[in-house]
Amino acid sequence: MGIFSRNKDAGGGNSAPSTRASRGWGETLEYLKSHEGLRVLDFGDTSPANINFLTSLGHSVYMANVVEDATKPEWQKVGEDGKTVFDHERFAEANFDFSGKEFDAVLLWDTADYLPPSSVPLLFERLAKKLHPGGRLLAFSHGKMDGPGTQYVRFHVTDKPEVLTVPTGNFPILGLYQPRQIEQFLDGYADRRFLLGKDNTREVIAVR
Repeated sequence: MGIFSRNKDAGGGNSAPSTRASRGWGETLEYLKSHEGLRVLDFGDTSPANINFLTSLGHSVYMANVVEDATKPEWQKVGEDGKTVFDHERFAEANFDFSGKEFDAVLLWDTADYLPPSSVPLLFERLAKKLHPGGRLLAFSHGKMDGPGTQYVRFHVTDKPEVLTVPTGNFPILGLYQPRQIEQFLDGYADRRFLLGKDNTREVIAVR
């Protein structure tokens, strides 16, 4: 996994984007516009558009592409029963430290749905430690494993309550999480609100 700050030379996918309304992003945008000098963690492959937009608001931007990294064979190990399993503890140690930095806002998007389920609780546990008090976390959660709206995409932010989505890989959804499970992942946060998004996708905004 790589963390990138103000890297304007990295490219993204070539697929045409589609527009998606997002109340969660709209509320997060208001938070970002009302504060200066924040440190933002944006999940997904490097997006020059996101970097340029967020830095134009006066913030520092760091990116983490953990979904692609989770597919590497190096994270497989032989379990006690002799079967191959995902080494979630070693993966978390390597990918969820985020270069030792702490953040004021986390744009997690739907990353958790595409990670091996055993690593998801560790992801939220680490993010809780990395997010400053009062900081915001925005996450999406799918309501179905396949079909329209489930393709893995890169979310590009805009100056309105909508995002642009660009397909960036053939990664399948590996886990679905109900609101009660997500609430458990967000235990200890000061506030959390669920919003119904497009294609039966839930959005959640959590305040640390």
